[in-house]
Amino acid sequence: MSTEPPIPIARGRRGPLVAALRRREMLRRIETEGGGGVAELAGIFGVSTVTIHRDLEVLVGEGVVERVRGGVRPLADADTLQQGGFERRLGQATEAKRMIAASAALLVNEGSTIFLDASTTCFALARELERIAPPGVTLVTNSPAIAFELHAPSIHVIVTPGEIDQNLRLIGGRWTVEFIAGLNLETAFISGLGLTLDNGLTTGQRNITDVLHAARAVAQETVALVDASKFGINSLLTIAAVDEIDRLIVDETVDRSLLAGYELAGIRVTVARAAGAGREPDAADRTAWHEDGVTTSGPTP
Repeated sequence: MSTEPPIPIARGRRGPLVAALRRREMLRRIETEGGGGVAELAGIFGVSTVTIHRDLEVLVGEGVVERVRGGVRPLADADTLQQGGFERRLGQATEAKRMIAASAALLVNEGSTIFLDASTTCFALARELERIAPPGVTLVTNSPAIAFELHAPSIHVIVTPGEIDQNLRLIGGRWTVEFIAGLNLETAFISGLGLTLDNGLTTGQRNITDVLHAARAVAQETVALVDASKFGINSLLTIAAVDEIDRLIVDETVDRSLLAGYELAGIRVTVARAAGAGREPDAADRTAWHEDGVTTSGPTP
């Protein structure tokens, strides 16, 4: 599996990435998702399907992916190939997700009604809630994995109806969207494949987007849980535009200069410490932003 840092996808007026960089980002995405289709990759990277076929041939020749019907999947040892996309993502950025989860759990009060999506970051949050067991919480999720992780008697778990995606370990489809649309939620905790100021929180899966649009629509607050590796990554579909996110929780490895724009947009940003406690960007962060020529005007801690 590639360990190189992700590269933002250059699109629009800037044109596609040069071939080598595009293939590197393509490999990262294929590994994260557990595969990729030709048409989907062409849409994400803003190039023709002919170009995608050429890129995939190079990756196949390098022995890092293998052809399947309609696209490719990561080439790894047998044990790894038997894992789905959820298991692969579960092993990525584990410490960052743990930090973010510990901070996000502080927002869950006694008697809260919350939604957790089927992301592995929200799975980490579910584990933290299981550990601290806040009283009287009603937790709605479209994640079978989260539902089976929670055993605390104080947490009332509601699993949405719908169709199960075994690879991503999520429940989606029309029934899921209609069910969520009839709820009243205090907080929707969500994540995605990438986050940019232009396109907000994004993903490559329509069944994810539809469910999270429904959850945001009935929630009083939307909290995005995003680790440092996702900043600057722009995927095909927008889950939530920047002005639709109320709070952003990130791990402490994120470059502070990247947060200034989100705070300027009115998002309340929380940086999670390694010890687990969350904090708002402090005076030192704001000084660094100012020295970089960025003025912040977000909410005061």
